[in-house]
Amino acid sequence: MKRISIQLLILIMTILLFTGCNTYTDEGTETYRINNNQAQIQNINQEYSSTSYNQTYRMHVDQHAEEQVEMLKEVQNATVITVQRKAYVAVVLENGNTDGVPGELQNKISQQIKANDESIADVYVSSNADFFVSMTDYRDQLLSRRPIVGLTEEFNSTIKRVFPENH
Repeated sequence: MKRISIQLLILIMTILLFTGCNTYTDEGTETYRINNNQAQIQNINQEYSSTSYNQTYRMHVDQHAEEQVEMLKEVQNATVITVQRKAYVAVVLENGNTDGVPGELQNKISQQIKANDESIADVYVSSNADFFVSMTDYRDQLLSRRPIVGLTEEFNSTIKRVFPENH
C-alpha cells in the first residue's frame, strides 16, 4: 500500500510539473521578449533585435523603401531589409537579369533608399534569384509578428555569401 502511495504521489507531482511548464500563450500579445543569452525580440512586426557577440542587430522591413525602388522602371519587385545603418535590397529586374545589377541602376536604388531614410549609410543590391527568395522569406518572417529563433545568424550568413567583398 505504501509503495502504491509513493508511486501515485510521484505521478501526480510529474503531471503537475509538466502542466505548470505549459502555460505560455500569445493571444492578444503584441510584444514578445526572449531573454536567452541576452537576445531580445520585441515588436516583431517592425523590428527584430538580437544582441550577439556584443553587437546589436535591428532588422527592419522597410515597405516604403520597397515601394520607392519598385517605382523605378527597371525594377519589377524589391525587398528591403535594413540593419542598423545598412540596407540590403533584393530585386527582380524587368529584363530578368540575375547576373547582377548595372552600376547606374545600383546608384538609382541607393539614392531612393537614402532619400527614404537618411540614416542609411550603405546600400547593398543584388538581383540574385536565391538572394531574392531568401530576403522574401526573411521579410515574411519579420512581418509574421512571431519570435524567430536563429534569424540573425541565418540572415548574416546569407549576407556574407552574397556580398563577401563587403564584410
